[in-house]
Amino acid sequence: MMIFGRTQPLAHYPILDCLPVLQRLGFDGVELCMENDDLSPAVVTPRFAAEVGARATALFSAHSVGYHKDYIYDDGFFELTKRAIALTPDFGADILVFSGTHKRAGDAAEWQRMIERTRVLVDVAADYGVTLAQEFEPGFIVGSTADLLRLFDEIPSPYLAANLDVGHVFLCDPDPLDAIRQIGDKIVHGHVENMARGVHDHLLPTEGDMDLGAYIRALVEVGFSGGLALDLYKYDYEAIAPGAIAYLRQFVA
Repeated sequence: MMIFGRTQPLAHYPILDCLPVLQRLGFDGVELCMENDDLSPAVVTPRFAAEVGARATALFSAHSVGYHKDYIYDDGFFELTKRAIALTPDFGADILVFSGTHKRAGDAAEWQRMIERTRVLVDVAADYGVTLAQEFEPGFIVGSTADLLRLFDEIPSPYLAANLDVGHVFLCDPDPLDAIRQIGDKIVHGHVENMARGVHDHLLPTEGDMDLGAYIRALVEVGFSGGLALDLYKYDYEAIAPGAIAYLRQFVA
């Protein structure tokens, strides 16, 4: 298992400057966040994606791509998500982390709309050899492990898998550790932080109510060996990263 940094919390750096910063902080790998202005699929060319990917390959053991936008209701983001998938191999990556959006109606028609649009993205991903790693979030249309497993049942594909955010499992599932076991080998990527019980607020690994060691052991038990990205926003990422990495390494090791 590798500890990844994310570029989104350091979006004030141009991407080619951001990557060496994350490497110096001690991360094993990086999630290239296309929410960053200079990595947006609206502006990135295949040539620039290849340059970024080459830099990431030189600095890290592995890297992934992320693009979290409302592809379900927003037609523009739907098209940009397709482009993000197409660019993922140019970055030298084969995993794209994505999510969806908050429930609006919460009815069968909304679920079906999500399925139809996700199926299109999975077909695009298959064309490019990219695995889509769905992340569920509190209050989203896919908002729990039960929803995620239902999604996998309705769109059975080797190109659709899970980005397991351990804090979201803690908040959304009655038995989070069993939920990890249920998702099992569909977990290809992860996010890590701590959470206070009942509050969706990404906290330092050393804070909150979660026993992170138990969550990481559960990931190991299901065979997960990919990137677990430190997912924090309200802190000075550069300042807290070394301590967070050191804390997490005791469990990863």
